[in-house]
Amino acid sequence: MCCQVCEAVRSGNEEVLADVRTIVNQISYTPQDPRDLCGRILTTCYMASKNSSQETCTRARELAQQIGSHHISLNIDPAVKAVMGIFSLVTGKSPLFAAHGGSSRENLALQNVQARIRMVLAYLFAQLSLWSRGVHGGLLVLGSANVDESLLGYLTKYDCSSADINPIGGISKTDLRAFVQFCIQRFQLPALQSILLAPATAELEPLADGQVSQTDEEDMGMTYAELSVYGKLRKVAKMGPYSMFCKLLGMWRHICTPRQVADKVKRFFSKYSMNRHKMTTLTPAYHAENYSPEDNRFDLRPFLYNTSWPWQFRCIENQVLQLERAEPQSLDGVD
Repeated sequence: MCCQVCEAVRSGNEEVLADVRTIVNQISYTPQDPRDLCGRILTTCYMASKNSSQETCTRARELAQQIGSHHISLNIDPAVKAVMGIFSLVTGKSPLFAAHGGSSRENLALQNVQARIRMVLAYLFAQLSLWSRGVHGGLLVLGSANVDESLLGYLTKYDCSSADINPIGGISKTDLRAFVQFCIQRFQLPALQSILLAPATAELEPLADGQVSQTDEEDMGMTYAELSVYGKLRKVAKMGPYSMFCKLLGMWRHICTPRQVADKVKRFFSKYSMNRHKMTTLTPAYHAENYSPEDNRFDLRPFLYNTSWPWQFRCIENQVLQLERAEPQSLDGVD
């Protein structure tokens, strides 16, 4: 964006120049270097915890340096400790991560509190970081959940995905990766290469020997490539469980058995329906795809479903059994 603004100013666009001067609150400012402009309007913040890897911290710092943003690096552990201290004081209980012997409920709660504290801190710094630097104005908080994660509900309600606007909220993970690859060459940002190669992870669980032990795809139980397919079939083609199963039987016939397709479809729809309540609180997104996860605005279907989908899943199961019975019979006829 900063590159486009500087190009517009160089070409004599007075309207863009006036807008930039209003935004930075400096009537004599003329943007020439995109990195300088970025440093005036964009603040990036890496909120580390004891579960964050040094590699991720380094990637964030290097990318900030290459784009020119004003970068803040902080540690949220004192805030997490304070919040959990209140809980322990009231209940007399101290939850543990699964890696330390805790239950799944404890493990999830300890992840969520980190994400929600990051949201609180993001808004605090958005309101006061410019003030602390002696600069007028305030900042908007940008969200970071892509359209596929929103569709599945792979985010914490009112966490760091909650923001004023989400630039990637309407972009699938597959298209986002392609865009990042384009930016590496177009804007000479080599830091993006290591980000692109790194496994997607929330880094909310304890590290194992200093290395990330949690990945998004493992948590979701599906790949981002699969999730992009589910998203298009659900949001664009308006498919339910059975029609999606029938469609994927043909699409994935060379890589999956009917049983495997059925299991994948059931897993997606179970998670989709279980988490649809989160769709009603999503941050408004910039829409760059032909479907949207903002169901409270654009999709009038209910957001409360029976997560077991009894009729639809039964139809899928009956079809799988028929196909499995038919397969041995077809082989019997082969000489």
